[in-house]
Amino acid sequence: MKLLMHYRGILLCLLCWGGSLADGNEPMKYVYHAPESMMDTRYLYHWKILATALERTNASYGPAVMEPSVFMTEKRQAFELRNATGKLTVMYLDTRPDFERELIAVHLPVDKGLVGYRVCLIRREDRSRFAAINNLDDLRKLKFGVGADWVDVGILKASHFEIVTGSSYDGLFEMLRHRRFDAFSRGANEVTAEYEQRQAAMPDLTIEEALCLYYPTVMYFWFSKTAEGARLAARAEAGMRLMIDDGTYDRIFTEFYGALIEQLKLKDRKLLRISNPFLGPETPLQDSRLWFDPRIYRPTY
Repeated sequence: MKLLMHYRGILLCLLCWGGSLADGNEPMKYVYHAPESMMDTRYLYHWKILATALERTNASYGPAVMEPSVFMTEKRQAFELRNATGKLTVMYLDTRPDFERELIAVHLPVDKGLVGYRVCLIRREDRSRFAAINNLDDLRKLKFGVGADWVDVGILKASHFEIVTGSSYDGLFEMLRHRRFDAFSRGANEVTAEYEQRQAAMPDLTIEEALCLYYPTVMYFWFSKTAEGARLAARAEAGMRLMIDDGTYDRIFTEFYGALIEQLKLKDRKLLRISNPFLGPETPLQDSRLWFDPRIYRPTY
């Protein structure tokens, strides 16, 4: 509830400064995908980054507004951007070769790659089973739950994991409870809130304590391949780079994730690595400022 109130506060703030049209300029409109349910807090950080980037560029680009869309699957979001319908003007998703060809990306990993550090939600009764896992071959003996249109499907299949897909984000938690699969692999930025929100209703679930499955994952803001899409992307990138240079980006990252990183003890977990065949040459791997690494991470306040 506290996170949802924070989320609404971000939007209200944006509407206040973005809607001031004293100079007669039409505001730049960022229509984003709204949460899938009242318990879906996965994207609070990401929209805070975009909101701050827009605010930082208000003087040079003029007013802007952020507005939620209706519910859309990831497939539908990509369709709306490809066809520049205006029903969605910004999308937050991982990189894929077809996106790179057909859309415009701001090539800055919004969450610093944190989502690639995967921590599992499991059934409590399976804790000893997971404690006995020592390597990837052990992990491949389990079934993993994944959203049907998530890029994780291809990543896990490429590394020979057995997966079970679900069409509903909330439904995947129920599928885990009902033994449709053994583990629900979640980003380190997602798992704690998801567990805490469902702890009372699903006491049979818990966060696995010893393992971290890692595959390099880059999540970008995407825009339509049009003149307006390019303008929206240029503004977002300009603001994000200002934030990176002056430390604002790292401070927001710490605000949202610093305590979670410590709570999950990421640097002490057994790290099991697989590759991501969907990463392209555009991935800015050479700039260490843009990436989270649990071995060297220091909070920025």
